[in-house]
Amino acid sequence: MAKEHIDTTLSTVSIDGTDIDGISPDSLPFPKPSRDTKDVTTIKDTVRRKGLKLLDPGSASFSGIAIPGDPGQVALVAASNDMQEHTIQIVVPESGLTFEYQAYVTTDYPTQEDENTLYFNVDLEVTGGFERSTTSAGITSIEGAAVGVVYSPSTANSALGATVTDVIFKETTGITTDTVEVTAAAASYIGISYDGGSTWSALTSGTAATFSTTYWPTAGNHAKAIIKVMEADKATRFVNLFVARA
Repeated sequence: MAKEHIDTTLSTVSIDGTDIDGISPDSLPFPKPSRDTKDVTTIKDTVRRKGLKLLDPGSASFSGIAIPGDPGQVALVAASNDMQEHTIQIVVPESGLTFEYQAYVTTDYPTQEDENTLYFNVDLEVTGGFERSTTSAGITSIEGAAVGVVYSPSTANSALGATVTDVIFKETTGITTDTVEVTAAAASYIGISYDGGSTWSALTSGTAATFSTTYWPTAGNHAKAIIKVMEADKATRFVNLFVARA
């Protein structure tokens, strides 16, 4: 028997690959596109003729319980101030679908109180098409070039798992720089961000690129970047990349 409905209880919302926690039920930010018409009647027409204008992708909004330390909510605060487009994804596990669009975060993370609980509200201005996908962009590997680097997961540099969201380069003592090489042959775009998704630097599949000097961690510490891979007709894939120095 077919299911009577698709349950959204376990759905997640993310910004540039970072899940946003605390979102209220019935608050998934699906945009509401609209399309106006225009008059294309000529003097020879006896009935008014209509044409379609460009589709307005619309806007979306959502709200939830304010959790100041949640990485997703922290990313929303940053996005509301950076004036950049960000990738919003809604994953509905029971449908097997990922819904994705690009948007500006147009509100400065306002808060409100209700029943002695602090809430947040976010408005999104959508800037492009709305995509539905059952699979994410493919990544063959993410690897460095330094001697002795150890990967986690161990096969990240040869066969990155389809569900992996975090990759760690464990650098040996004395290593002061390294490169990152992402292999994703079918990708339409590959990028790396060192500032949580506000700005992106393009990468080429199978070509090593030196890490930003401002990103490289000091000895005994680690640093985080985000890898973004886009592929036609598939959901954008994000992988957190950590470099840990001995």
